[in-house]
Amino acid sequence: MSRATILAAAQTVFAHKGYSEGSLREIAETVGIKTPSIYAHFSSKESLYEAVYAEVNFDHTEYFEKLSHEGKGLVPIERLEYLLRGIEAYYRDRPELAEFSLRASIAEYGADGARLRELFLVSESGIADAVRETYGDAVAAGLVNAQDADGFTALFLTLMDGLFLQLTHYTPELYHQRFDATWRYLSGLLV
Repeated sequence: MSRATILAAAQTVFAHKGYSEGSLREIAETVGIKTPSIYAHFSSKESLYEAVYAEVNFDHTEYFEKLSHEGKGLVPIERLEYLLRGIEAYYRDRPELAEFSLRASIAEYGADGARLRELFLVSESGIADAVRETYGDAVAAGLVNAQDADGFTALFLTLMDGLFLQLTHYTPELYHQRFDATWRYLSGLLV
């Protein structure tokens, strides 16, 4: 059995049950192997979970890097909106990743989840760089008053996190109402 097959099964189990309730036995049964066979690829449940977490973060990072690249031709304010709208587009097509990410964000394994936070911060840095660059482009074009680029980037990332929670907790209609109202307000502050 391949590592990729085990990772895919683990992602499904951890998405639906979380780290604590998801068992190696269930993952092995899903794949059609005996539990000890998992240890040929992963030294522990924690290492398997970390590998799933890293893979999910890699996919997320790759998607937003692509989105950032695609948006390069847009006016900076439109580019920021394009990045924000990417949240819904990403998770709409990946509901299992939304469930996994939601569980992972509130129930990290271990004493403090430091390793998972480290992985997340590395993956988030690409998005932060894209936001910071877009903000700088907006300032250079005279579209916004020069303020604190790092402060704006922090605000934007926090907004992305909040929108993710809105997306996973509310109906699509309510999400769109809140997104539109939030974007109108934020873009109004910028120009």
